[in-house]
This record gives sequence, C-alpha cells and structure tokens, in this order.
Amino acid sequence: MSKAQSLIEQFYLEEQERIAQESTFTPIDVSVSSADMAMINTISKRFNKDKNQLVREALSQAIVDMFSALEPVERKMLAKDADELANSIAAEIAEEQGLSALEVTGINWVAQDKQCIKDERKAEKEQQKQQEMLAQQILAEQQDAMSEQEDESTAEEATMDTEAQDSASDEQMAETSPFGEESSSEEEPAQSNNSIFA
Repeated sequence: MSKAQSLIEQFYLEEQERIAQESTFTPIDVSVSSADMAMINTISKRFNKDKNQLVREALSQAIVDMFSALEPVERKMLAKDADELANSIAAEIAEEQGLSALEVTGINWVAQDKQCIKDERKAEKEQQKQQEMLAQQILAEQQDAMSEQEDESTAEEATMDTEAQDSASDEQMAETSPFGEESSSEEEPAQSNNSIFA
C-alpha cells in the first residue's frame, strides 16, 4: 500500500471518529452578547475554525473550570451524577439512531474529580514549600541582622578598648618622660646619693 493510500485510510478513520463524536453531541440553544459573538467571529476567522467548534471547545473548558471550583465533597457527588446522566443521554441517542450502544465522548467527570484532587494536593505541597522557603529566608535575614549588630557592638567595644589603651599609654609616657617634672626630681636625689664627693 502506498503512502497516498494509507493517507486516504487515515482520512476515513478520522471521518468515522468525527461522526461518532458528533452523534453524541446534544444541541443547545444559547444566546450570547453581540460583543461575545463579535469575538467568536473574529477568532474563528483568524484561526480558520468553525464557529460551532470554537464555541463548543470554549464552553467545554469553561465547564471544566467551573467544575474544578466546586467544593470537593459536592464535586465528587456531581461528578457521579453527571457521568450517570451522560451514559443515559448516550443510550437515548443510540436508541434513536438504531444502535446497540454508543460510547460517551468528552470528559469523564469522576476521573476529572480525581485529577482535581491531585492538582489541589500538588498546589498545597507547593504552597507549603514556598512558605517554608520564605520562613527560612526571613530567619536567615534575622540572623544576618543580629550578626551585623554583634559585629558593630564588637567593633565599638574594640574602639573603646583601643582608645582606653591609648589614653593609658599616653599617661604612662607622660609619667616616664625624661622631660617631665616628676621624673627629673626623682633622678636628682639618686645622683646626689651616689656622688663620689659625698
């Protein structure tokens, strides 16, 4: 089989999948604002997409976001109800089309609920990790600040000690200076006692 023939087979498969999917779609009559309709038209033209497909995908994503925002307990109950209703709708469509069964396409809400729980736990862990990192950063900054204060205190004490030593050294030099009055008066009697003429 040539590549062109396999390509045609792929087109047939894609068509069958599309028809099977579309057979499970339920029509809904929705009125939107002129501003929303203008944006739908603009986006569909920009990306060369069918307006109905664009609205369907946007609505599907919006429903997932709304579902994710529900309280966990309520979300679990509604997911079960929605899946049961989806199976019921698919059975009705299959009966109308004379089919034995029809596979439900789209989101499995129970599975989506489980995914939401995983995402929430992951987000909680990430938030806890960020809080721990922030606490460690604050603690490190506090320790750095305390260390700086200690260094400043030590430097001040060292400066005061140096000044005190310099002052004491100046006093000692003044006392032992040969030009000071006290030292010269002490040396004169010593010389007179040791004089050879005494």
